[in-house]
Amino acid sequence: MRDEMLYFNMGEHLSTGYATVPPVTGFLAFLSNYIFGFSVFGIRFFPAIMGAVSLYIIASIVRELGGGITALVIAASSYLLAPGFLLVNTLLTPNAAEELLWLLATWKIFRMVRTGNHRLWIIIGIISGIGFLNKYSILFLIAGFLAAFILSGNRKILASKYFLLSVLIGLVIVSPNILWQYSHGWPVVSHMSELRSNQLDLTGYLYFPVSLFSFCQGSSIILLAGLTALLFFRDERQYRYHGIASLTILLLFMLGKGKGYYALGVIPFLLAYGGYVFEKYFTGRLTIARNFLVSVSILMSVAAMPSGLPLLSYENYSSYVMRTRRFIVHPFLQWEDGTQHNFSQVWSDMTGWKELAGYVAEAYYSLPGEEKRNCTIFGERSYGYAGAVYFYGKKFNLPEAVTFNESYVFWAPDTIPNGSIIYIYRNINDLDKYYKNIMLIGSVHNRFFRENELKVFLCREPMVNVSAVYKELAANEKSKYRR
Repeated sequence: MRDEMLYFNMGEHLSTGYATVPPVTGFLAFLSNYIFGFSVFGIRFFPAIMGAVSLYIIASIVRELGGGITALVIAASSYLLAPGFLLVNTLLTPNAAEELLWLLATWKIFRMVRTGNHRLWIIIGIISGIGFLNKYSILFLIAGFLAAFILSGNRKILASKYFLLSVLIGLVIVSPNILWQYSHGWPVVSHMSELRSNQLDLTGYLYFPVSLFSFCQGSSIILLAGLTALLFFRDERQYRYHGIASLTILLLFMLGKGKGYYALGVIPFLLAYGGYVFEKYFTGRLTIARNFLVSVSILMSVAAMPSGLPLLSYENYSSYVMRTRRFIVHPFLQWEDGTQHNFSQVWSDMTGWKELAGYVAEAYYSLPGEEKRNCTIFGERSYGYAGAVYFYGKKFNLPEAVTFNESYVFWAPDTIPNGSIIYIYRNINDLDKYYKNIMLIGSVHNRFFRENELKVFLCREPMVNVSAVYKELAANEKSKYRR
C-alpha cells in the first residue's frame, strides 16, 4: 500500500517527528525491518498483534462487567468480523496502534472509575503521551473524557493529585515531538490545512456516520446497543460518563467532517458493552430477538468482508461491489478526491507498484557504469513513487528515489550529480528544457491501479547544469520546514 511503503521507509530515518505523523510508526517500521527485513509479512506483523491484543482487552472488559460466554462471543465476533478492524489490523499505519492505545486508555479509565483507584491516572497519562506520539487524534479522546467527567458528576476525579501528575507525565512524553514541530515550522498545521481543503471539505456532515457504518457494518447493531445503554439505562448510570465521552467524540468528528476510521478507537469498548447488554437484557422472551439481531449483525459484516480482507481477486471484487453496493455500504468507495468508484481505494493502492519498480530497474540498468553512478531517480509530487522504489526496488539494488513530497523532503539530498534522471510521473513535464535525450521506458497499465498509466522516463544528456537547478529547488522546498 502507498502509505505503508512511506511508513516502512521511516524506519531508516528515525526521528522525533515526520511531516504528517509523530514518531511511533517510524519506530515500529524500524523494528519490522530489523526483525523481518523487507517482507510483506513483517510489515503486517505488528498491526496483527495489536488487533489480537485489542481483542484480549475487549474480552477483559466484558469479564469485568460480569458478562458471561454469550457476551464474550457477541463482543468478540463483532470486533473480528467488522471490515474496518480487519483492514486496520492488516496495514502498517498509525491506525492500528491508535485503536489499541485508545482502547487501552478507555479500559484504564473504566477501571479507575469502577475501583476508585486514582493512581491509574499515571498509567493513563503514559498511554495518552504515547498515543500522541502515534497520532495527534488522541486529543479528541482526551477532550471527550474531560467533557464527560465534567458533565456526568465525576468532577472529583479531575481534582486528584494523580490527574495533575498524569498531565505532567504526558507533557514530558510528548515534548520531543512538540520541539520537533516547533523547529520545523509546525508542519502538522500545514498538513491539516491541506487535508481539510483537499479531502474533508469535499464531504458533508453525514459522510462521517455513513463512513463509520461502512467500517462497522453489522457490528453497528452491537455498538449502538452499548451506547444506548450507557446513555439511558438506569442500571448503567455508573458508566454514563463513558457514553457521554463516546458521543462527544463522535460528534466532534462528524462536525469536523472526519472520515469514519478516525473514530474506530471509540468502537471496541462500545462493542464490549454491547455484548454485555445483549446478554444482560435480552433474556427470556427477548432471547429470540437477541439471536435474530446478532445473526443479522454477523451476516451484514460477512457480506462486506471482501472490503476488509483481500478474499477476492481484483476482477471478482470489482464485480462483487457493483452487484452489492445498492444494499452494502462498502468502505473506501469514495476516494480522497471525493469521486465515487466501484473499487476500494485501499485495494487500488496495493497494486501497480511492483511494475513501477520493474520499469525503474530496467531504466537504471540500461545505463553504462559511470552514468549509472551519477543517475538520480526522481518521483514527481508523490511519496508513493519513492516508496515503491524503496520497497520493491530492494531486490534490484536500486538507489532510493528522491522526491519533495511528504517526509521525503527531509531525506532528499541537498545536491545531485549533473547526470541522467529516471523520472516518474504521468508526463514528462518540462524536462525537455533540461535534457536532450528523453525516452519512455514503460507505463503501468492496470485499471485497478489508482495511478494507472503512470510512466517512467529516462532522461539523458543534460543541456543545462541540472545539479544547480536541483540545488535551488531542494533549498526552496526544505526552507518551508525551517524556522
